[in-house]
Parts: sequence; structure tokens; C-alpha cells
Amino acid sequence: MKNINKYLQEVDEYIKNKNYNDAFSLCNSILSINSNNIEAIFKAGYCCYRLKKYDISMMHFIRASSLEKFNTNKAIYKYYIGRCYDSLGVYKEALEYFKNAYDLDNSNKYYTLWLGITYSKTAVNDNDYNNSLMYLSMSLGSEDYLVYGYIGYCHIQLRNYDKAIMHLEKSVLLKDNDYLTRYYLGNTYFLLQAYDKALEHLSESVKLKDDDFDNWFTLGLLYEVIGENILSDECFEKARNIALNNDDIEEELDCFIKLTDSQSDEYLNYLYLGICYAKLESYKNAIHYLLISIELNDSESNYLAYYWIGYINYIDSEYEDALKYFEKSISLNNYEYNHLILLWMGDCYFRLGNYKRALFNLKRSIDLKDDEAETYKIIAELYLKTEKKDKYHNYITKYKKLIKNNEDNSRRLSNANNYLYEMDNALNDDSNDSYENNISENKMDIKNIYNNALGIYNENIVDDEGYYNSKKIEITYFINLLFQDIENSDLYNLYSFNTEKKSYIDFNNFNIDNFLSYRKIINNSVKNNFDNTHFNKIIKNIVSDFDIQYGIIDIRDKKDTLKMINNIEEIFDYTSACILNSMYSCYQKHDIELYLILMELMVNNL
Repeated sequence: MKNINKYLQEVDEYIKNKNYNDAFSLCNSILSINSNNIEAIFKAGYCCYRLKKYDISMMHFIRASSLEKFNTNKAIYKYYIGRCYDSLGVYKEALEYFKNAYDLDNSNKYYTLWLGITYSKTAVNDNDYNNSLMYLSMSLGSEDYLVYGYIGYCHIQLRNYDKAIMHLEKSVLLKDNDYLTRYYLGNTYFLLQAYDKALEHLSESVKLKDDDFDNWFTLGLLYEVIGENILSDECFEKARNIALNNDDIEEELDCFIKLTDSQSDEYLNYLYLGICYAKLESYKNAIHYLLISIELNDSESNYLAYYWIGYINYIDSEYEDALKYFEKSISLNNYEYNHLILLWMGDCYFRLGNYKRALFNLKRSIDLKDDEAETYKIIAELYLKTEKKDKYHNYITKYKKLIKNNEDNSRRLSNANNYLYEMDNALNDDSNDSYENNISENKMDIKNIYNNALGIYNENIVDDEGYYNSKKIEITYFINLLFQDIENSDLYNLYSFNTEKKSYIDFNNFNIDNFLSYRKIINNSVKNNFDNTHFNKIIKNIVSDFDIQYGIIDIRDKKDTLKMINNIEEIFDYTSACILNSMYSCYQKHDIELYLILMELMVNNL
């Protein structure tokens, strides 16, 4: 016990010096001695919170809460769980935990502060904002710049602009470098037509945070109102560039809706709005705004709009129209060919039965990019159609080889905006049977490779690293192939549409702790579903010289046995890592239940 207390003091020193990694490691050491030490569990959770590992942090706080007897301490754990949810943008769950903390201890002003803040973030009506104001007013004396700032924000939503300004000004006096307070203060002065004050605070907000769309957009609106059109255009341009770098397509869409409403004569706004709708598969809206961008900009720079209209027609199986727009895009782009356009044009001609022009464009695509697997696949289908079996086998072999050698095929598909993936699903009925047969054949090949990798027991292979490395490459190929069209699975769609996803596991912030945790689950699932007859066969053959009478295994055989077991374990582990890497590359936000469902899909294919 003395050692644990000493360690806990060291943890406090680490935390005091903001050395959260070492503090967390020491907490784990303490928990290896006493797994129920609440103080170590809490501090481990706190360290993870500071390290922004929120899912792991919540696990520790939940564990501490389940062991804790005193309500005041339980309230602290509930509060930090709420803060984790808040940091992840999951405000509904955050609000529930802040309520729980407040119910357990209503004397702590931080609980009322964050109750008030979260009510303001989740508010849908005036009653919610008034609830927020009630809790915020109870919080004065905690972090008052936040209290006044959020009170001001609530009054803006309630249209009490004078009260909003009064409280926001108090917040600025306490902390003058908070860009959000400056933004709301400038925005409120703008609404009240106090343009000098609005410009003062919005300019300061931009200085404090120059990568925020709303900052630049609102400043652009202000300059437009006061007649500074050049400055207004500059601000809108910066806002547009920030919107283009937004990873969230729906947020990007909202930005361009605002820009088109404010800059109705700027073709770029309509162009990017159309592209956003295209990416969201709202093709009717996409074409509408792309055509407006073309009308506003009668120049060669319209090639991008034609490019996207061509793509939309291609997706809609309007192949003749697609070709027309692709040709127009290329002509406006000074005949600079893009390998993807040539690939799509080739596929269009293929589907229209013009095999000569299809082959011409597909081979031009290969000239520009000779490692694009999809091009070889379509050429193979073309030769199969024209009954040129030798050429078919030549190109389908190249296709398989490219897929096999590409360990990150899903990321490459994503970088091509998932066009090739959609093209896979758009093969016409005539070629569908041969395509499915090829995929089935590939999966059977890999199944045999996988079983051979685990079933071989020749002692000459035990120490052959090259053999096992080759098997790893083949397993990677199998996993990539399996997950190429995973979204077509009935099981996946059943989950996606009927189950609420847990967005707090965000693989944009994928970290090693998540990876190891999930890999362990998947690794166990692989082992549990694997036919152990292979393993038993290995052991039986390696120890065939086992001396039954004396119960002794020859030293060499024992060494080989252990080596083979290690190789098997390594391949199990590698398979699990492949599954995770493939899913990580393809999907941004999925929770652990979905992993288990995808695991079931993999087992069904093995």
C-alpha cells in the first residue's frame, strides 16, 4: 500500500508538469497491482482526457463511478464523462451526464456552467435557451468569461440584442483573445447596424482565428454593406477556400449555399455547390447549379463543370450524354487528358457497343497511368465480349496482379473520389456474369492460399521468412478484394439503416490504443472461427517423432513446433491487422458493433 501511495504522488507530479503519457503509464502500473484502485482509475481517465483519447478516458471514468461509494466523487466522474462527450461533439449524451453530476452535487458551479453551455448547444426553442440562462446565472464565480459569453449567445438567439452586447462585452473584458466571443459581438453589432463596432470585433476575430469560414464570410458581408466591394470579394474568396478544405461534405455544402446567396454573380460558388451536391449524390441539384456556373462564366474554365456533368450522366447510365460532356471538358482544358476521363469514356463506348473507340480510349488511359487496375479489368471484359480469350487472360492477369500488389487499394479508390468503385457496380448485364465469376474465382484462390499458409507443415518452410511474407501479401489481396464492395452487403445495409451509430468512436482521430483494442477483438474472432484441424495437423506431423514411451519430444522438433506456432499466431494477427487497415481506409466513422458484423462477413468468405 505504501508503494501505491508513493506511485500516486508521482502521478500527481507528472500531471502537475503536464506529462500525461508518463502519468498514464504509471497509473497502469498501479492498476496491475490493484485493479480496483479508484484514484488510479480516475487519474488514468483524466490523463487520457488531456491526451484527447476520449473513448479510453470514458471507460476509466465509468469504471471509477461503478466502484465509488460517495456521491460527490461520483459527480466528478459523471462530469468528466460529459466533458468527453462534449469534446467529441456528442452533446445529447454530454447533457445527460452533466445532469447526473448536478443531481449528485448541486453545489459545484462547474456542473451548472456546463449544463448551461450544453443546453445552449442543443437548444431547439426559446425554452431551451432560457434553461441555459438559468444554469449559467448560477455559475458566476467559476469561469466567468465563459459564463458571460454563453449568456450573450443565448440572448442573441432570443433576439435580446442589447442584453447580448452587455454580456459579451463583459466576456471580452475578462478575456480579450477568445475569437468566438469577438465573432458573436461583431455579428450582433452588425445586426444593429453599428458597423464601426462590428468591423472592430469581426476584424479582431479574424486575427485570432483566420481559418474559420464564418469569420471571413460575415466580414465579407459587412464590407459589402458598407460599400467596400474589393475587400468584400477578398473576404468571400478566403471563405470559399476554407470551405473547399472542409472534410465534412455537408458542412461544405452549407458554406456554398451561404456564398451563392450572398455572391449571386460568382460562378465559382455555383460550381462548387454543384460539386457538393454531386458528391452527395443529389444529381438533379448538382446539374442545376453546374449549369448556372456555366451560364455565369462563358470561358474555358468551365471544363470542370462539364467534367462533373459528364460524370453524373455516366453514373446515370446516360452514356451518350456523358461522352458529349467529357469531350467538351477536354476541349476546354486545352486537350489535357485525364486518365479517369479516358477510362470513363472507354467504358461508355464499351457499353454502347463501340468496342474500337472503347479500346482506343482505354489504352490512352493506360498510357497516362499504367497501374490503374480498373482499366485493365474493363479491357479484359471487352476482349471477353469479342471472344479474344488470349487477350482477355492477359489483361485479367494484369488486373489481378495490380490488385494483389496494391496493399492500400481502398485508399487509392478513395483518392479517385470513389468513381472506380461506383463504376464496378455499374457493369452492364451482359458482362455481369463473367465479372461475378472472376470475383468468385479470386476469392477461392485466396481461400486456398490462406488455408495453405496455415496448413503447411513442411519443416523446410518453418524458417522461410520469404514464404510467410508472400502469404501476407496474398492475405492482404484477399482482404482488399473482400472489402471492395462491402457496402452491397445486406447485413451491412441492415446495420447502417436500422441502427444508431455511435459517433464518439471517430477514426479521423484513430489512435494506437483504439487499434490494439479492436485488433484483439477481431483477432480472437478470427481464431474462434478458424477450423483447428489445420493447426492440429501441423502439430501432429511436427511431433511425429514423439517418443510415446518416455514422453519426450526431440529438442529440434520442439523448437520447430514453437516456431510454427509463432508463424501461425503471426498470420492470425496479420489477418486481423489487414481487416482493420482496410476498414480504416474505407470508412471514417464506425463503431465496434459494426466491426463484429464485418468480421462475420469475412468469416463467411473464408
